[in-house]
Amino acid sequence: MWYQKIKTAARLTLIVSVVLLFAQATDADLLDREQIGPNIVRASTLDFVNLDTANETGKSLLFSIQGLVPTGFQVESVRIRNEGELDFQYSVSVFKTAGDDALCSALKFHVLSNWTTKYDSGLLSLSYVANLDKDESQDLVFSLGLEDTSESLIGLNCAFNLVVNSVQETANGTMRFYDQEVLQSQVTAGVWTVGG
Repeated sequence: MWYQKIKTAARLTLIVSVVLLFAQATDADLLDREQIGPNIVRASTLDFVNLDTANETGKSLLFSIQGLVPTGFQVESVRIRNEGELDFQYSVSVFKTAGDDALCSALKFHVLSNWTTKYDSGLLSLSYVANLDKDESQDLVFSLGLEDTSESLIGLNCAFNLVVNSVQETANGTMRFYDQEVLQSQVTAGVWTVGG
């Protein structure tokens, strides 16, 4: 019986050997490759500053006028510099923070960029939008004045913030970067006489 089992095992080994000998090169390997490209992660920033155009120091106060009279005005300037990594669009607007509506509504505001008038109308309706590329700056000249001669404005106050908002949206519109700078202002009307 052992002899029979050995003969059967030898025959099977011989048959398998002959089959493998004549089968040539048979390969049943499976190959799976995963190729991962370079992953690039980049952090970026959106940042700008309001600078004094004379000495490039930070600026938080724009107008501080005491005793403004009709036909009187004051001129201030700001340099907006892009210190971030992204190009952006910015907007300039005004928000009244305190004071009398009558004086705030009577004030006239002018915005010049590259010596071209960009805005010339009432203070409270200011709306100015511009683009600023990375590493660039833009000088804005502001003029604030009073043309109304009404005696009802004498001694009134107007406090407001000039707000510069910037926004940059990603190409697919899924993410936005924001920055905001605020310049404070205070105006007090002076005393004048109407008529002759």
